Amino acid sequence: MHKATISRLHSLAALAVSACVLISPARAQQAGAPPARIIVGFSPGGTLDVVARALAEQLHDSLGRVVTVDNKPGAGGRIGIDALRAAPADGSVAMLCPDSYKTMYPFVFRKLNYEPERDIFPVSTVVEFPMAIAVPVSSPVKTFAEYAQWVRAHPDKANFGHAAAGGPTHILGLQIGRVIGTPLEDIPYQGAAPMITSLIGANVAAGSSTVGDFAQYHNAGKLRVLAVTSAKRSPLLPDVPTFTELGHKDLAAVGILAICMSPLTPQPIVAQWSTAIRKAVADEKFASKMRVLGFGTAGSTPAEAHTRFDELRNFWEPVIRASGFKVD
Repeated sequence: MHKATISRLHSLAALAVSACVLISPARAQQAGAPPARIIVGFSPGGTLDVVARALAEQLHDSLGRVVTVDNKPGAGGRIGIDALRAAPADGSVAMLCPDSYKTMYPFVFRKLNYEPERDIFPVSTVVEFPMAIAVPVSSPVKTFAEYAQWVRAHPDKANFGHAAAGGPTHILGLQIGRVIGTPLEDIPYQGAAPMITSLIGANVAAGSSTVGDFAQYHNAGKLRVLAVTSAKRSPLLPDVPTFTELGHKDLAAVGILAICMSPLTPQPIVAQWSTAIRKAVADEKFASKMRVLGFGTAGSTPAEAHTRFDELRNFWEPVIRASGFKVD
């Protein structure tokens, strides 16, 4: 939490005359505003939690109120969605929302506890994150082209690890198999960390995760990232080509984290949050924290956020339907 902003005093005489400390308008407004919460549908300490806490710190001043993070882990984030649905639509509760809640889950899960269009309203995007495919450093594969050849030659050994069934890194792996022309067996893990440990130990032939998850291990020579999904090369992995460079635009997709609220939230409150978020994510303090994670900041208006979600939905829907993957 930031300390109150104290107005600069122009002279010692003014200081002597003043009987109180002048407080910034944002802090004055905060005094009468109850705290706001950002729900995170995942455990404390994870990547989404880190993003939410960094954002909450920045929003403290721009919203003029204390902003806290409320972790509601479980069911791939769907417990957090239940918490948002039950919260008042008055701007006091928001949720850090992976785009998959609206762009992938409707096609992955046979039954959902929410209706994506009715229950989730993106107020502003916050960050975008590229994904990547990697192999053990002991693998004979050095490039994505070599990987494709290896997969076709060894279909019985062609598996890949990922952090969670039905998530973007899982579906990306399925799409890679589709592009290569040989299905990949998916091996789900309980998070990225155990998957990466298994990949480093060559217990799986490949792994799919975010660039931020892989970067330190690639740069330390513990695994080999073959390609990334972003439009441009990642600053964390400047030696790794993009799928687009390699001629695979059908593997070029990023994930998005956005702040979402109830669609019933009054428009002036939505506008206030959106403006505050755009200001927060443009701040270098926030941006530098996101670069460490391999994320790029991406504030937006609500309309722009909806357009980005629609674009990703249009990308992922045919991929998921073609895979035939479903979760109960």
